[in-house]
Amino acid sequence: MEFHERLSFLRKAAGLTQEQLGARVGVTRQAVSKWESGQVSPDAATVARLCGALNVSADFLVLGREPADTEDGCEPEICPVCGRPVEGSICPVCGFPLPAAPPRGPRYAVISLSQFYYSTPSVSQLVRYCGMPHEQATALLQEVPAAGLLLRRDLTDSAAQYLASHLDRGLFPALRIVQDEGEPEAVLRNKPPAIEVPPAAKKSGVGFWGVVLAVIVALLILSFL
Repeated sequence: MEFHERLSFLRKAAGLTQEQLGARVGVTRQAVSKWESGQVSPDAATVARLCGALNVSADFLVLGREPADTEDGCEPEICPVCGRPVEGSICPVCGFPLPAAPPRGPRYAVISLSQFYYSTPSVSQLVRYCGMPHEQATALLQEVPAAGLLLRRDLTDSAAQYLASHLDRGLFPALRIVQDEGEPEAVLRNKPPAIEVPPAAKKSGVGFWGVVLAVIVALLILSFL
C-alpha cells in the first residue's frame, strides 16, 4: 500500500470526509484529493498535522509500519473497528479480534440516534472504539445533529456489530447499523437498519459495588486480626 492509498484508507477509517480532514490540517478538500490520488505529496509539517488528525504515527502514515517493525520488516494490519495498526491478532486499543480471512460483503455504518449528554466518558468511548482524535470526538458530541451521530462507517458486518456491542449503552442508548453504500452522511444517518444491533458486551471487572464489598470484607478480616 502506497502513501496516498494509506492516507485515503486511514481517513475513511476515521470517518472523515476529505473536506473534514482538510479543515483539521488547514488545507482545502482539493489538496486532500490530490494527496489521495497520488498527484502530489504533503510536506513534512503537513504530514505531522495529518498524523495528529488521524491518530497515527508518522512512521505508519509514511512508511506503513511502526518504529518497532523496522527490525523484522513486518507491516502491522489495520484494525477494522478503530483503524489503528495492530501487530498481533487482537487490537491493543479496542480489543477487536482480527479476522483470519479477508472481509467480504457489504459495508456498514454505526449511527447513534440519541446521546444523553457530553461527558469525558463519552469522548473516551469514541476515542477508544471509533479511533477518533480527542478533539474530533469532543466537537462531535457538542454539536449533535437532529438525525443522530455518525460514529463509524465503511465497516464489515462483524466490525460494526463489535463496535455497537462495546459502546456504553448508557452514553449511546439508541444505536443503529445501516448499510453504507457511499452516501453522504446526511443520507446515511436517515437510512433504516440493515442488521440487528447485538446485545451490549459484558463488562469485565468487579464494578463499583464489587469494590465496596471487597473493602467491607477486608475491614472485617482486619478486625479479627
